[in-house]
Amino acid sequence: MNEINSTSEQINIEKRTSKQIIMQKILNWFVFSLLLAAVGAAIGSKLSPELFLPLIILEVALLVVAIIVRRSKTINKVVGYPVLLAFALVTGLTLGPTLTYYFGAGLGAAVLMAFITAAITFTTLGFVGAKMKKDLSFLSSALFASLIILILFSFLGVFLPLGSMLTTIISAGGTIIFSLYILYDFNQIMKRDVELADVPMLALNLYLDFLNLFLLLLRLFTGRN
Repeated sequence: MNEINSTSEQINIEKRTSKQIIMQKILNWFVFSLLLAAVGAAIGSKLSPELFLPLIILEVALLVVAIIVRRSKTINKVVGYPVLLAFALVTGLTLGPTLTYYFGAGLGAAVLMAFITAAITFTTLGFVGAKMKKDLSFLSSALFASLIILILFSFLGVFLPLGSMLTTIISAGGTIIFSLYILYDFNQIMKRDVELADVPMLALNLYLDFLNLFLLLLRLFTGRN
């Protein structure tokens, strides 16, 4: 009996160690994607406005490719690494003109505050989500439905003036949604059976969580659409 308990404990220790290694690799790639996005933003601030729409289309296409790679059982998961890096670079390129506009409008302090707030929120909720004993998988459907509603309202705002109050409510709601997604994604990384092959797509999840949280906070802090 003691031997069985000892073997079981050893297996649990090995699983925890393996999960910690995978988590560290995910975070490493997440940080690298942020740095690459920052480089992209610096380059994007100097690009011609005519390139903005093609970059948006490329960004959407890369996101679709990422979904296909993640769900496919035949595609080699190593493809996820160039997809992650390409997506981070392209989102940086598209973000560059937006940041340049805010800095030019004298809102650099708001940009910095949004980034710091996003970083603190991400770190805090990530830590809590990873350490929670409760499995948050039950939140999956509710979060996805909330995300779809947020996307629909945001898309509607492109064509119709929603008003500053409604825009603020949508931004605040989006901030809550992506804060919960951070909590959820970190929790699921620790609760699910993940492998090294899953690292790039899981890092992409975290990158999207952080990016969207930052952009929504930026809208809140600047009061701009």
